[in-house]
Amino acid sequence: MRNAECGIKIIFQDFSLRNPNSEIRIRKMTQVIACSTPEGILLATDSLATWFDQTGAMKHFNLKKILRLGSHTAMVSAGIGIGVEIGSAFQKFLQERSVEGIEEVLRFAPPFFTDRYVKFLRERERNLDLSRPSDDGESDEPSPWAGVYFILAGYSFKDRQQPYHLHLLGSEENGDSITPYSTSPILLIPRSLSMEKRLEAQCLAGSSIGHLLSLCKSFLKKRSTEGEVGAPFYFATITRAGFREMMEGEVEG
Repeated sequence: MRNAECGIKIIFQDFSLRNPNSEIRIRKMTQVIACSTPEGILLATDSLATWFDQTGAMKHFNLKKILRLGSHTAMVSAGIGIGVEIGSAFQKFLQERSVEGIEEVLRFAPPFFTDRYVKFLRERERNLDLSRPSDDGESDEPSPWAGVYFILAGYSFKDRQQPYHLHLLGSEENGDSITPYSTSPILLIPRSLSMEKRLEAQCLAGSSIGHLLSLCKSFLKKRSTEGEVGAPFYFATITRAGFREMMEGEVEG
């Protein structure tokens, strides 16, 4: 596994392949937070994405990125928007097979994600070929791609010492496979060293998941005032009791 570099610039774009000429460019980053503690796992994300259409008009839409995979597992996608579509397909794939444990989820994830991502890349390349001008001129505009990333979170029914697992998977640079990264109990995409240190200090102090969620909510609200992310914010926990999703109003702070 590679070292997890969570300071990833995230650029969301539309994953529709029907009209490559109407491609949208997302100018805002998303924010994803995942933290594993002795009490359980917390997940937190914003949902705002901003894009500009062909006329240059700014548009907004909301994108929910936390998906329940099973009674004790979930995932969060980041990067190009195809991650949400792949995640939804993976959710259905697992539910059809009654997969629950995080170990089984992780076993199925890399080949499934890679297969769907490769199909997306091939289809997109075909559409781009059709939309390119007939001359041999090349565009000077940089690619908006930043890859696709998945955080898998879940409770292990086998690992009694460390039952709460976080896994980060992502696309290879200039490649088409989805592979695991080595990771830590605290993940922020993109990184915020100050927030990582705050979460780490609170975890070491034995703070509850509820308190950590409040910290995450305050962090997301602060970032929203800076214009980088936006509400509504989504939160979820995974404990021995299972997966629980919460809206912003259910989290203190």
